[in-house]
Amino acid sequence: MNVVELTRNLVRIPSVSGSEQGCVDLLAGLFPDAVISGRNIFAVRGDGPKTLLLNSHTDTVPTSPEWTNDPHAGELRDGKIHGLGANDAKGPLAALVCAFLAADVPAHARLVLAATCDEEIGGDGLGVLRPELPRLDAAIIGEPTTLKVCSCQRGLLRLRLHAHGKRAHAARPWQGENAIEKAARDITRLAELELPTHPLLGPATLQVTMVQGGIKTNVVPPACVMEIDARTIPALNNQTLTARVREILESEVELVSDRFVPVDTATDEPIVQTALAATGNDEPQAFGGVSDFFHVRDVPAVVMGPGRPEQSHAADEWVEIDQLERGVAAYGETIKRYFA
Repeated sequence: MNVVELTRNLVRIPSVSGSEQGCVDLLAGLFPDAVISGRNIFAVRGDGPKTLLLNSHTDTVPTSPEWTNDPHAGELRDGKIHGLGANDAKGPLAALVCAFLAADVPAHARLVLAATCDEEIGGDGLGVLRPELPRLDAAIIGEPTTLKVCSCQRGLLRLRLHAHGKRAHAARPWQGENAIEKAARDITRLAELELPTHPLLGPATLQVTMVQGGIKTNVVPPACVMEIDARTIPALNNQTLTARVREILESEVELVSDRFVPVDTATDEPIVQTALAATGNDEPQAFGGVSDFFHVRDVPAVVMGPGRPEQSHAADEWVEIDQLERGVAAYGETIKRYFA
């Protein structure tokens, strides 16, 4: 199987989250014994007790008006494949498929390939498929990292703050309570909150990203709503950070989402060390976004793959052919070393 042609064929199939079936059908033609579950597909080679999962996703984000190329042409130009999802993550997926097909799976091993849906939005992907997969000993999540080995990933916490006040005429503010002023005090408290740091992930972060309040220019605002985006690390997980925020604020704190917890694989785990050796990297790094790494947090895992992180979700997205070919080799060598 040629990784360039497979990537181009995947790119030619529109698969915005929720419409991945065309990619499933294409991959099913490569694996006669594959199991299709919803908009997910997985295949297994070998039946030994030591199991390694290879996973990436088939869905993409939508296009945008900034695109100037045909997003589904899979055009080959200047040593690159151009198209929606070429980098995130149909290129990494194609490289995993090629490595899976070419791998020599020893008698004591079992290799599982899963191409899953809904990674970009959360939903019916790897988290739903996990119970159908064999018991896992380790996993590789295919995302564009320029073949850097990533052993950890921040969590994602979303909170909504409700500052409650009392409506009054702006000429008689003493008759009311200004919710925006209360919100401003809380924003200052959040800015002064000391957050810990992880050696690879860096500091936990917390940002007020939206503020909505006020009725009219001559009315004391009775309500103000703030949205918070927080990225957590193992030393300050989602639950702990939520509790700290509630302790220091006047506003009511509503939990919007806390399911994406931080993930951290110990650097001495075999999957980390074999991936480093296979790619020629000295030390693991942190994965900058949120990925399906979260869904395999119960086993040692890494995120790695061909492609450039800055091309993910970019207009006129592309992936370099050299990266794809190196990705197949890196995945193959990691599989070989892990099962040795």
